Amino acid sequence: MKKVITLFPLVFICFLIQAQQADSVPSEKKVTFTTGVGFNSNLNYYGRTDSLKNQAIYPFAGITLHNGLYLFTNIIFINNAMATTYAATTLEAGYKFKNKKENWKGNIFGSRFFYTADVNLVQSVVKEQAGINLSNSNKVLSVNGGADAKFSNQTDFGAYAGVNHAFRIDPVSKKGVLVITPSAYSYFGTQRFSKTYMQEKRLLLIPVGSQAVTQNSSRFSLMSYELSCPVIYGYGKMNIIVTPAYVIPQNVIAANGSSSQKADNLFYTTAAVRFDF
Repeated sequence: MKKVITLFPLVFICFLIQAQQADSVPSEKKVTFTTGVGFNSNLNYYGRTDSLKNQAIYPFAGITLHNGLYLFTNIIFINNAMATTYAATTLEAGYKFKNKKENWKGNIFGSRFFYTADVNLVQSVVKEQAGINLSNSNKVLSVNGGADAKFSNQTDFGAYAGVNHAFRIDPVSKKGVLVITPSAYSYFGTQRFSKTYMQEKRLLLIPVGSQAVTQNSSRFSLMSYELSCPVIYGYGKMNIIVTPAYVIPQNVIAANGSSSQKADNLFYTTAAVRFDF
């Protein structure tokens, strides 16, 4: 089977779930149960893809307590021209918070990733992730930001910043509500890799051979820009979320330290149907 080297960004699940749960940060209800299913039309890691066009379907479920504590899980299936297969299960636990005016919201989270042994993915080396997301809202813009750490045999650090503005539309029929939120984000992170090259050996300035030298490198840089426009239709306990997005990769680095990895500007869409009880 052809090697599959990309899945969604590991932070994607956290961002999606938090976005879906933005309206349920602790309420008067003692417990909120959430379930649904999501879809991604073109899996990518900050715009970085391989030659296969991978899609994903991921049922999800979770529970949120009145004090802000929550637990979520995703079961992820990937599909491409070669196969359709179960890929991973993720678990996320955390704490949601907001101030009295509700203009500041956020969450602290920790995630664990369980990949199948026969799925060969770049992100499968990462076993855990922890981070924080923050959002400040006003009448003009919502300003969002956050940071995370991804743990494997090495630790990579990431951050993001962005703005959005929500337009609420109440249908004439008064059935449900429609929210459209144009958004712009920048993503940053370290890109750890090992670079091996041949170094010439000299004796008294005379070339006598060469030897392989390996350097471990880590750089924190801009990884991508992303423009998106989440469209959410809420009716009763149901929310339908469709998010078209356009990602512009930056500072692409291949595993060997070169800049030869292919990463063109990419359009993709995510969609989800969510129920809260």
